[in-house]
Amino acid sequence: MNFADYKRFLECYMGDDGFRERFDRAPEAALREAALSPECPVEFLQAIAAGCRSYNFRPVLERFPAELAELRNFAAALEESNPFTVRCRSACGGNARFEAWRERRRRANRAVLQPLYFDRSFNIAVAYELGVGCSGRCGFCCFDAPPLRENFRYTPENRELWRGVLALFRELLGDRAGAAALYWATDPFDNPDLEKFYRDFYELNQVWPPITTRWPLRDPERSRRFAGEGREHGQPGCRFSVTERGELRRFFREFSAEEAMDWSLVLNNPESLNRYSASGRARQAEPQECQEDTTSCCLSGFLVNLCRRSVRLVSPCVPDEANPYGFHLWSEASFRDAAELERVLGGMQERFFPEGPEALPFLRLPPVWNLEIAGGRAELTSRYLVRRFEVSQQEAALLERLKRGLSRQEFDREFGGELAFFGKTHGLLETLWKSGMLSEEEESWTGSISLW
Repeated sequence: MNFADYKRFLECYMGDDGFRERFDRAPEAALREAALSPECPVEFLQAIAAGCRSYNFRPVLERFPAELAELRNFAAALEESNPFTVRCRSACGGNARFEAWRERRRRANRAVLQPLYFDRSFNIAVAYELGVGCSGRCGFCCFDAPPLRENFRYTPENRELWRGVLALFRELLGDRAGAAALYWATDPFDNPDLEKFYRDFYELNQVWPPITTRWPLRDPERSRRFAGEGREHGQPGCRFSVTERGELRRFFREFSAEEAMDWSLVLNNPESLNRYSASGRARQAEPQECQEDTTSCCLSGFLVNLCRRSVRLVSPCVPDEANPYGFHLWSEASFRDAAELERVLGGMQERFFPEGPEALPFLRLPPVWNLEIAGGRAELTSRYLVRRFEVSQQEAALLERLKRGLSRQEFDREFGGELAFFGKTHGLLETLWKSGMLSEEEESWTGSISLW
């Protein structure tokens, strides 16, 4: 299979309604006109096209297992050779309590996020904003970023702070500190000094993170240089957001299929078949333009803004009125320097990364779980998961109380207090805890996410 041309076919079909119409009418002619030779059966491309329209790829799975296996093997080889992917998905952390918290968040989200989305998503540990605001002003912005206000420039003072913060996270998180992004509610190409910050990051973490930018065509040579430097450091991946059909066509003229084979196009133009996560500004879009039970947040960890000297602890969640950006805000604080940031992070660890369920002030099952108990068996069902347990009478009673929620004082009175953690209920609580099925959100939390 010609992977470069196959990828470009997908981008054309998903993003350009003109190509889509031509391919649906006369596939071979459309491919010739676009100078594409994917080197795979046209019937396979037609099945893929139907899946793109319907978001149902089951017929492709059934009819073309060999072609899909070839694509999976190719994608797997790319991921396994990418140091950033390894840092995101492998067990490489140096902070056991933080790693356990991230794993509980991952498992909790498995119950509420679409499996196809969930299985593809990354899970970074730190995101650094090297500015305030974004010049993109995209109408669908999932984080509702304000206009560009300030850039964190590479001055001697800022360089010292930047390297101090990087060294601190490296010390606290070990190799997991390399699972990071140098943007969030910002466009990284807005910062004229971006490449210098990336080089420092690589020096301290031996990872060159990928990039997502709205502006690959603002300065195509900068895009090429940045991608080339990334390849030299083991990171071929760039993500470019496309917001207009004409822009997509200019991209195709500027960058060949071979040159852009390891780049990702995020097709956000109105003609695209892509759907937004219903977060941020996209919450105002028509329902058919959004994809249910997805989030644009790929961060379970710390969001650091260098201009504002602020840090937030966040994790992905399904967007709703309480969490309009698709992430739950656990805590936020400010700092003046790396030393103060270290104290802030230490306080967050003590408060939000408990070592076991016995540290929770309030015990309850999240409302996403429905509970049924019958005949010594308990079944917990969410939208995307089912968990079944053999339970004793005491464990069944505990599950019923967990559904309603109980304070530590009530737990002590009804289930024997701390001794219960070493008795019959211990195994059940430990299983629920490790599976992310005990709520860790503080019952007294009434804060909301402040404006960017």
